[in-house]
Amino acid sequence: MTEAQLPPGLVLWPANGDANRLCVLLSDIHCTDCTVGNQTASETDWQLFFEQMEFAVCNPGDKAEAAPEERVDELIVILNGDVIDLIRSSQWAQAGVYPWQRDDPRFPEIVLAILRDIVQIHAVRREPDCRHAYSGFFYWMRHSLDRVRARGVKVTIVPIVGNHDKELQVVPAARQLFYEACLGLTADSIPDGYRHWVAAQMGTAIDDPWPVLPFYFADTGLRLLATHGQWRDADNARATADWNAARGWTPDRWRAERYAAFSEPCFGDTVAAGMLSHFIWRTTQMIDRSVPGAERICRLLDEMDLYRPSVDAVVRLLRESRKLARRTPAAKGLHANVLDSFRTSLRGWLAHDATWDTAWRMTRFRLLLLGTLSRLRWYWLDMFLMRLMAKAQEPESDIKTARLLKLPAFDPAYRALGLRLHVEGHTHVALEAEVQFRKPYEGRNNFTYINLGAWRDKVMPKRNTGFRRRGIGRALFIFDLARLPAERRLDAYRFYARDVLSWGDRMDQW
Repeated sequence: MTEAQLPPGLVLWPANGDANRLCVLLSDIHCTDCTVGNQTASETDWQLFFEQMEFAVCNPGDKAEAAPEERVDELIVILNGDVIDLIRSSQWAQAGVYPWQRDDPRFPEIVLAILRDIVQIHAVRREPDCRHAYSGFFYWMRHSLDRVRARGVKVTIVPIVGNHDKELQVVPAARQLFYEACLGLTADSIPDGYRHWVAAQMGTAIDDPWPVLPFYFADTGLRLLATHGQWRDADNARATADWNAARGWTPDRWRAERYAAFSEPCFGDTVAAGMLSHFIWRTTQMIDRSVPGAERICRLLDEMDLYRPSVDAVVRLLRESRKLARRTPAAKGLHANVLDSFRTSLRGWLAHDATWDTAWRMTRFRLLLLGTLSRLRWYWLDMFLMRLMAKAQEPESDIKTARLLKLPAFDPAYRALGLRLHVEGHTHVALEAEVQFRKPYEGRNNFTYINLGAWRDKVMPKRNTGFRRRGIGRALFIFDLARLPAERRLDAYRFYARDVLSWGDRMDQW
């Protein structure tokens, strides 16, 4: 099919239609430098997951031994955005340079410094005497994929850009480090087909040794359209001269602007790095750890990124530091430090031009109200303002039918290509929904939306009182067994989601 026959701007993955393929998708792993908390799952979780992925490669029908026509020839691993997190770091506040200040000469070096620390925590083998935070996600992924390759299976890694890793799009040196140290790829090992596909989709040069991250993956054999999902979120997409979030899915417009809406700074950057990361870093610096209860407050600061929305964690921190001050007179200064740090960080965030310039009109009104009321310095008002912010940032707990029907995979032109499955992440809330249309295509009328949620430890409230940490994760496995004989074609395509919930003593140490 030629480009002229496709929907405007759509670029399909250059698939081999004669191969048995397995596609595995993960999203929102958020490998950080752990300076303002550690979001991602534990090393043991990753080891277990990649063992399960290898089993699926060798046993696509969950059988003890697969027949030759069922064996997987190609494994495609799609990292569906926010796999690394270059925003949640104290290094921005320490340097006094933020992710939206790209003209500052220190900006590229800060991005590289954060990524180097991410590599040490998530991409190298743990040393026996290692004492810092560690997940080993990229290390165990590469280790697993090497074993898959040793079985003669072709392996392709597709890193989709999200809103927390888009700095890779504008710092080539960081992109090189990501490809080499995280994905285990050299410039020579990146296939030409992948380069041409990315260049055609993103409107970039083919000869770039380290291609920018693609924005979506569309494959008719897998019946799949996968993208991170920030294009539906006005706070995490930047309006341009030719596009805003209200215009929806328009890859032709995006390509003309080289996807500037998803590489330029946005309002979400100011919240994550300008407000929350600055608050965590500043409060940690101010706390006297000899004060009774200080260690508990520090632990709460470390786990702030395990909430969604993160503003909920600020509410809990202010509430618990106040309770501590009431019970323990020596801790009154501790609560005062937390309040002072919160108010200073809030004022500093509102003082940034980018906070206002990147906000939508209604958000600007809320910011004006927030700035006016915060001057009153009343504790109950601080709590009220934080709860209002939490409500405004509450993630999508479900997807409305009207929004569901506007997803690109369910557009008539996309359905006519054979796409049936729309996959995204971004909200950190795992969802699924089924859709039906009056006109079936190729005799099939099943269309599915899947949100991959996030792989992370998460703070969950207990039913009666208190909190507990829990590990959560979801991966999607799609099988396209093109080599099955005609009489078995009904077994050639299937997909399933694997959800992981984990508890343990390590999580209970908090």
